Amino acid sequence: MYFRSATWTDNRDIERRIFHLAKEFNVPLFEKDPVVEKRIESLYRNFKVFLRHKSEYDKEQKGSSAIPANFNAQHKASYTKLVEQLSNIDQLLSERNSRYLLGQSMTEYDCELMPRLHHIRIVGQRLLGFDIPLNLTYLWNYVLSAYRTAAFIESCPADQDILHHYKEQLNLVTNQRESLQVPTKTHTIPESVLEDIRRLKLDEN
Repeated sequence: MYFRSATWTDNRDIERRIFHLAKEFNVPLFEKDPVVEKRIESLYRNFKVFLRHKSEYDKEQKGSSAIPANFNAQHKASYTKLVEQLSNIDQLLSERNSRYLLGQSMTEYDCELMPRLHHIRIVGQRLLGFDIPLNLTYLWNYVLSAYRTAAFIESCPADQDILHHYKEQLNLVTNQRESLQVPTKTHTIPESVLEDIRRLKLDEN
């Protein structure tokens, strides 16, 4: 993320920036909810485990691919755990039926979850052959809410910065062509999911 000559690509820096912006927008951040905490607390850790396993597999295969049938048991477990947690968050959002995790206003939990879901999308699509399952309509609606939230838009780095950050962690080579690309920001969702959201009138919350 670029702001006043500074760059944020690490999740913790992005979250801190969102906290700062939320104060500017007078957003009540620090309400607590044990149910929400339990649903979201290990998402990023589970994603990083899957990221490591999938990138190791792709290195062995000398190329990125969709989730393969011949994943070993450990790799499959990391994939299943990630998808199960995303599904659990989708279920929670369905039960709450609100724009954000605790209601109609952002809280600390949203400042944590929104950037992480966005990173999962960008890194998953570009490096892992993975995306948030399209049937998780309530979770996708939550992602759409992030893309319509001023504090999130302000704090969001370019796709290329996110990818570069994770490639460095995985010791993957960034080619010169990628470094010369015009910075882009993905703030759209699949059209089929958007149709489901409109059909269920979730975007009216």
